[in-house]
Amino acid sequence: MVFGVSACGGAGPSPSGDSAAKAGASAVVGERVDASAGKAAKATKATGAKAVQEPAAPKPSAKERAAQSFKADEAKAQESAFRDGLDRGRTEVKAKRYAEGIKAFEAALKIDPNHPSALAELGWAAFLSGDLGVAERFTRRAIDSTGASDRTRGAALYNLGRIHEELGDKVAAATAYTRSLRLRDNSVVAKRLATLEGEGAQAEEKECELTKLDGPPPFDLCAAFMAGKLSPSEDYASIACDERDTYVTEVAEDAAGNRYGGEKATRIALDLGDGVQVATFGVTCNMTEGGEMGTTYVALLYPDHWYVGTLGGEYNPGVGYIGESFEVKSVVSDELVPGGRPEVILTALWQHHDGDYGDNTMEFGDETVVVHFSLDGDTPRWLGAVKTSIVSEYGPMLEDEPADVESTRSEQRVELTYHRSSGEYEVAAVSGHEASSQLGRHRLGEGPALCPASLSFVGPG
Repeated sequence: MVFGVSACGGAGPSPSGDSAAKAGASAVVGERVDASAGKAAKATKATGAKAVQEPAAPKPSAKERAAQSFKADEAKAQESAFRDGLDRGRTEVKAKRYAEGIKAFEAALKIDPNHPSALAELGWAAFLSGDLGVAERFTRRAIDSTGASDRTRGAALYNLGRIHEELGDKVAAATAYTRSLRLRDNSVVAKRLATLEGEGAQAEEKECELTKLDGPPPFDLCAAFMAGKLSPSEDYASIACDERDTYVTEVAEDAAGNRYGGEKATRIALDLGDGVQVATFGVTCNMTEGGEMGTTYVALLYPDHWYVGTLGGEYNPGVGYIGESFEVKSVVSDELVPGGRPEVILTALWQHHDGDYGDNTMEFGDETVVVHFSLDGDTPRWLGAVKTSIVSEYGPMLEDEPADVESTRSEQRVELTYHRSSGEYEVAAVSGHEASSQLGRHRLGEGPALCPASLSFVGPG
């Protein structure tokens, strides 16, 4: 799952990023109260900001998730069935028997539901058949797939552009083509983009927008944010907030003998004082076809309103040899830009484990991303996201079967430093390692990737 992608489809922030998502405002209960102190929680300002709750319990690792669904005694037969389904799908589509091709791809994806080529080719077959809804759904899954290379993701983004053109959304098509070209040069894509731009369509980068919710932040941020969005749908049997992100406030009694407290509350990761706080929470969607998808959000809280943005997601289909885990490791503050409140630095770890039944290969990796926010004034801003390390391990999925890869391990790294007097950050090479992010020095808020979601469309550096 790509950093910053809202895994649960419509459960994430609205694309417009405006204040329309006010459903959660009805759950507001006034000020967040520290019951143990009997008054509104406060903390020291600026560099005295402090974490006020213990972190949530750790999630299962990607390898643990993958092991839960992998059936070694069935894998050899599944590998053969997957290849047959993929080959049959391609044959049927080439013969313009699109319905039969789609069925063959669907059969293959029941074995390996995260295979980027199978996802993309099913999406394209659906496009050719005229089913644009199915085409968009599977094409987006291919773009988000763990194992998608820049080439595959770039091709899927071109397909997405074609889908948007058919739907009459020229701006969305131009955006998809622009992102495709960042990942790979292609004259066909460039020509279609030039035609749209000649008609006045310009790419829009909305992945870094934040959803605003009016009213004082409630105790249970996830429940408020997801109000009205927790009903089952065609794709999801159930949607729920992650209980690991909450705690129950202490019960206290005031001088008049009135008891209060005992509410479920989201853990606060950082308190900057003056009612400005940072929290994170997760949402899990149990899919009707089995397995689950999850999204982790950041909540940026002010006394009378709050914002929510997407950090990352995880996909655990419950079949194949697939597992993912996304976890926020730390949230701290530091003076990175002169003046105003200290900036927020959030570090997250995404792990993935993916067995490819088509090539009999196994890939395990973890990626560390550092995300920066400004909370100056009453409107937060993304200031930049940098992948500081990418660790990848490859090897055969089944040891006694032919494989296209030998067992290898690699680590890409960069060094991230801050120039506080100028409000800039620098991404520098680390000796002996390929770079995990584009190198260079940038002012915070003006770098290649402002938020985690935009990291997927930056392209090679």
